[in-house]
Amino acid sequence: MKIKKYQGETEEQVIELAKKELGNDAIVLSIKRITPTGIFSIIKKPYIELTASYDENKVKLEEKPKNNVFSDIRNKIASNSIEDKLKEKDNTIERLEKRIAELETYLEKAMKSLSIDKNKANNKYKNQLVQFIYEMLIAKGVHPAVCSEILEEIDKEENQNIDLIVKIVYNKIIKMLDNAVCTDLFIENDNKQKEAKTIVFLGTTGVGKTTTIAKLSSELIMNKNKKVGFITSDTYRIAAVEQLKTYAEILGSQVEIVYKPEDMKEKIDKLKVINDYIFIDTAGRSHKNEKNMREIKELLDEIDNPEIYLVISSTNNFDDIENIIDVYSKFCKFNIIFTKIDETDTIGTILNIAYKAKNKIAYVTVGQNVPSDIERFSGEKIAKVLLGSMYK
Repeated sequence: MKIKKYQGETEEQVIELAKKELGNDAIVLSIKRITPTGIFSIIKKPYIELTASYDENKVKLEEKPKNNVFSDIRNKIASNSIEDKLKEKDNTIERLEKRIAELETYLEKAMKSLSIDKNKANNKYKNQLVQFIYEMLIAKGVHPAVCSEILEEIDKEENQNIDLIVKIVYNKIIKMLDNAVCTDLFIENDNKQKEAKTIVFLGTTGVGKTTTIAKLSSELIMNKNKKVGFITSDTYRIAAVEQLKTYAEILGSQVEIVYKPEDMKEKIDKLKVINDYIFIDTAGRSHKNEKNMREIKELLDEIDNPEIYLVISSTNNFDDIENIIDVYSKFCKFNIIFTKIDETDTIGTILNIAYKAKNKIAYVTVGQNVPSDIERFSGEKIAKVLLGSMYK
């Protein structure tokens, strides 16, 4: 058995060619689409290639000249059967070969030139490694201004050692994030407090306030041997009250419901007697609604010395998070808890907030499991994620 290949624009065309030449006894081994590569790929079209097997005893193929520009010219010249045409043949072939070589060289230079010009136009940094890190950070949600703060000085160095550059970038990110670490964690108050500490959780709808409360209270009750009481003002959603009651029942804690701001002090006083901490769950409210923000402020005015945490979903874009922080900052001071960082590809938003906002970051949540999926904010872990490591 022998093998022969056919080329054409369509499958039907190559099958017809094989059938016409080899007959019905030929066996089709493969049909595939070939995409040209190399310098001429931009001017050559893809084609279909059929590989067939045939019995040479049954099929005798006519010898055909190769189908290319040189053989066509040779055949045309040879057909004249004139000896004085041989020189013309050689000259023609030589001219064509030279022309094709010139064209290939020209195209290669043109493509390289276009590539270089394009890179120069788009690149922000001269150092290619620095440019690569810049693009990676941007893709992960880091603001261009923050990238500039990290990379500007590094770009002035001509060093191309990737390990050294990544180490410098890592340390700069760590320093930026460490400046935002919350040092006044309520869990660290321990036995120094004389009365129950009141902790208020604020945030827009769906950021995970109630689940976060369950995680933190579980840590205090199960691992710190503390007593925690709950108050909820989220009476707009029946499910929210029931969810908090369920958590409280599991933890052996008490839940009080506040329907109007003026009832808050009475509920706090009631829980202070038997608890070390009082967690207050508020209703999710749009930061764009002035009436909602006034209601939150009125509620906070009824609480003496609250420690406030603004719960923010890291899946929000940076502009929205910045607006939320700005609105709440007008009427209260707070630390930040970032939720759902396992659900975002743009964790750079946290670095943006650490750089641009004055608020400290206390915790991050990395899943829905209670109480395990919450951690104290760590600049090192965020830095490793930004530079390519998996968050653990």
